Amino acid sequence: MCTLRSCADFQALIPAYLDKNLPEARRLLFEDHTHRCVACRHAVEQARNGELQPVWQPKIERGVFPVWRWAMGAAAAVVVAVTTLALVNGLFPGQHAIRGAVQNVDGSLYAVSDEQVRVIPAGYQIRNGDEIRTAKGSNAVVRLLDGSLVEMDERSDLSVSRERKGTTIHLDGGHIIVQAAKQRTGRLYVATDDCLVSVKGTIFSVNHGTKGSRVAVIEGVVRVSSGEQTTDLRAGDEETSSSSVSKVPIQNEIAWSRNSAKYLALLGDFAVLQKQLEAIPGPGLRYSSDLLPYVPDHTVVYAAIPNLAATLGEASQIFQDRLQQSPALRSWWREQQHGKGPKLDDVMNQFKTFNSYLGDEIVFTVAKDGPTYSSPVVLAMVRQPGLKNFLQSEARRLNKDRTEAALKIVRDPWSVSPSPSRPFLVYVNNNMLVASPDVAELQQAATRIQQSGSSHFAETPLYQQVVHSYQQGAGWLFCADMEQIVAQNVHDGSASQLPVGMGDVRYLMMERREVAGKTENRAALTFASERRGMASWLAAPASMGALEFISPNASMVNSVVIKNPRNIMEELFQIIGGSDSHFSQKLAEFEAKTGVSVLDDITAPLGGEVTVAFDGPLLPTPRWKLVLEVYDPATLQSTIAKLVDSFNREANQADGSFQLAKQQIGSQTYYILRNQKKANVEIDYTYVDSYLIAGPDIATLSQAMRDRQAGNTLTHSSTFQALLPSDGYTNFSAIFYHNIGPVVGPLVEQIKAVGTLTPQQQQSIAALQANTAPGLIYVYGEPERIVVASNTGFMGFDLGSLMTMGHGGPFLPQMFLGDGISHLGSTQ
Repeated sequence: MCTLRSCADFQALIPAYLDKNLPEARRLLFEDHTHRCVACRHAVEQARNGELQPVWQPKIERGVFPVWRWAMGAAAAVVVAVTTLALVNGLFPGQHAIRGAVQNVDGSLYAVSDEQVRVIPAGYQIRNGDEIRTAKGSNAVVRLLDGSLVEMDERSDLSVSRERKGTTIHLDGGHIIVQAAKQRTGRLYVATDDCLVSVKGTIFSVNHGTKGSRVAVIEGVVRVSSGEQTTDLRAGDEETSSSSVSKVPIQNEIAWSRNSAKYLALLGDFAVLQKQLEAIPGPGLRYSSDLLPYVPDHTVVYAAIPNLAATLGEASQIFQDRLQQSPALRSWWREQQHGKGPKLDDVMNQFKTFNSYLGDEIVFTVAKDGPTYSSPVVLAMVRQPGLKNFLQSEARRLNKDRTEAALKIVRDPWSVSPSPSRPFLVYVNNNMLVASPDVAELQQAATRIQQSGSSHFAETPLYQQVVHSYQQGAGWLFCADMEQIVAQNVHDGSASQLPVGMGDVRYLMMERREVAGKTENRAALTFASERRGMASWLAAPASMGALEFISPNASMVNSVVIKNPRNIMEELFQIIGGSDSHFSQKLAEFEAKTGVSVLDDITAPLGGEVTVAFDGPLLPTPRWKLVLEVYDPATLQSTIAKLVDSFNREANQADGSFQLAKQQIGSQTYYILRNQKKANVEIDYTYVDSYLIAGPDIATLSQAMRDRQAGNTLTHSSTFQALLPSDGYTNFSAIFYHNIGPVVGPLVEQIKAVGTLTPQQQQSIAALQANTAPGLIYVYGEPERIVVASNTGFMGFDLGSLMTMGHGGPFLPQMFLGDGISHLGSTQ
């Protein structure tokens, strides 16, 4: 698969794109490029219309009036200027402007082209599209023209290109850590063949291989697009492009870096800040809302957040205090303050001033009338005078140097005419603030305000759900009428597009509240009747015997109880067959070739428990475990042997074949699966009672069985027990447990061994070890709903939110005035 660097590369994909044959990741990159590239966009349209690419030729006309000569001369001057600029920046295909330089090399670094592969030294200038690759056991650091640093692990392959949208690092394979400089124009991108990462200034890791990609953020905010999904990640977050690639402790992702000490120190400071932020008492619970009478009639989304002025003010002070205590954090923060854009102190002052005028909550709503969604409406009570003057001053500041206003203060909603630019309109009257980018919505809200509440929202089922949440005590609240949101799929006959069972969904409720000093986060997806289809795959809470093989030292554990695997596979086959008419034929060919029945030989022997864990030291070899409940080990083992034989018959010689061996130790039989060409690829497994347990080596499996026999297990540890919720359940349907504390120690010792830690870094890393608290997310599969909950974290506002305020992230006023004004945050 070729690397996409130039317009010619992208235009070569046009036929496959129009035929809808592009892989999802390539389609994502293609559409991102054509969205910004006029030439390629025109090429797509011409190909879609069956036109040939026109070749422009100058046409000479005689007797042209002199004024046109002047115009042509001016146009020519503009063309020359633009062409010169494009040539200087290497924007034309075939141009090779310098994009960066190799700062240092440890080992061997190669420049790769079709003609040759040659070793390149530190100081080598990297031009537009040049491909460079680190050798085995080597690493290198590249400094881009904008000041960004790209650290390359061994066997990493990348190139750099520049377009109008910004600079793109094309990662064909390997592992890099990027210290992105704050971008003056555009963004910095990292593109793999299955995801696109975009940033304006942050530190993050991208690990790309055969199975997919993993993105981990050390500092700042990163946006990751993969397939149809786009996710914003903050410090400590990870995202993978494929279910085949699991998340790992972020410390393990950066352990290879020469700057790992610096990164661990920053994570330590962030951990301290996060713990201090979580200790801030939140606003009191609200048991009713004065804003409900003003909510639009057909509301399908209702969100209410508390007034956080006091909370964020205290958070800002905590951050400033930590800056004074930590040179590493202070140095990092100074780097973040370069460039234009609002600064944290200014944002906080504006935020506190704005919130001082408002009541105890802000409500955000979206209505739906038939198939049409309305624009969002924001509501808040006004508790003291002066808000209008403050908003007018903010509007003057935000609209400065703009041809069209982005924020407009409205005195009379009925005198406002719709504008193509759709500015965010704010109206204040009768101790109420209402805001919306839509004139009609603003007018309807103003009518409800003048009539002291004339909404019919109280007559809807969603209203009853909202009121019930308030009666329980509301902190952060999000309610969505999913029945109305998916109704269009049902009514227009496209319900088949929804997975079986999801058409029965009714409400999505997400809540966060603080009770007795503890944070409770809970989300519930409610169905109209007993869960069926895909919604029923999650089993009811049940005992998880697989967790007895996991030790208290586990850093990450995912465990789930599912219903009958065979039934799930049958339903999955129906879903796939509904969209692929050739699926049955492909399945039959696979089963004939392997001699394996997927339903009878793979899923039928399995029980309902699945547990995946990182359990034990990550160095030098990660200690992972996979535990499956198995009712018929003999059939499953026979199936595994058949699949290995089938693979070996079809395997490419270069990839090597697999060897399945058996080893008897005492009364226990172990199975070893190895690749003849890849000595480091090994999977060992054994059967214990009604479970299959797999790991990287026999020692890991033996230790797991000894821990189980001795009762030295995760579920019996005091750390895990302290995270358990107080409710009526004795079991879970699924859990996600994380505790990176045990992981940090060995990594710190490894870094200490090479003497790269300063005293301040040692202190910060010690803080990371002391303040990295474990966490537990748990799931209950109830008859008519699925509940996901956690009593750890700070949902709604966290350290990442604070870090991004004034730095490409949300700031006043869009923090409370919705997405309609979110583009104001990109003025830096």
